[in-house]
Amino acid sequence: MNEVMTKVNDALGISGDYGISWGNGRKSWATIVNGGSLNAKGTPLSFISPTIVDGKPIALLDKNDVDNMAAIWNCSIVMYIVGEMPSIGAVIRFIAKEWVNVATPKAFFHDEGYFIIRFVSRKDRDSVLMAGPYSFFSRPMIVKPWSAKFNFQEEILRVIPVWVRLLNLPLNYWGVDSLSRIGSLLGIPLFADECTSAQMRVSFARLLVEIDVTQPLPKHVILQDPVGGTFSQPVLYDWLPPYCGTCKVVGHVCGEGRKQSARFKPAMPVRVKKV
Repeated sequence: MNEVMTKVNDALGISGDYGISWGNGRKSWATIVNGGSLNAKGTPLSFISPTIVDGKPIALLDKNDVDNMAAIWNCSIVMYIVGEMPSIGAVIRFIAKEWVNVATPKAFFHDEGYFIIRFVSRKDRDSVLMAGPYSFFSRPMIVKPWSAKFNFQEEILRVIPVWVRLLNLPLNYWGVDSLSRIGSLLGIPLFADECTSAQMRVSFARLLVEIDVTQPLPKHVILQDPVGGTFSQPVLYDWLPPYCGTCKVVGHVCGEGRKQSARFKPAMPVRVKKV
């Protein structure tokens, strides 16, 4: 081992085995790592003894440390463009053009094929979410709030936010609790749009709901009023991404892939309103 390390050190012009300097004036591994460019802009770390559970070493993470890091990303959304992946430069240009009424967010690319967009505030994030749906050069764009447990394979390719309309919903059912209960029949309700919240439009209520698009989507849901009467409430989806039941993949339908993506046009495109 020492002979091998000696040859490596001689080739690199440094000295020392496991950071031990031999005192001949050349730099040791420890000197290079601790004082060189490798950590010039990084964060120093320290050794913390693992916790032993059932004979195995476990890194027991500190709640405060985890929560502090989560707080940095809680104002973020996950963005996925169906089809060919754009460059981060193209995404930044899209943001600059379309999301003009919020503070400029930061965009990050993930190797799994999606982007994380981090906003200055949760208010900006929610404003962008509520102004959808969006398309990226006629291709469907999926945007959803980032969460600490986000998993691309399980969520973006399966559970996505979809705008749904509750056609002719009686106006006395437009309360926050009622809309939340109705949305929960479809998935996880996120928002009611501004026109619904302020009742500026009375033909339909519009909700953003996280829905598992791999499952059959109901065209009607059953509601029961406080006195026990029930009725069937129609549901209309503003748009749904192409989903291939054969390949179990969001983004294409076997035999139709490109045609389906090219035909995509989001219903009621809305720009982010100034706040």
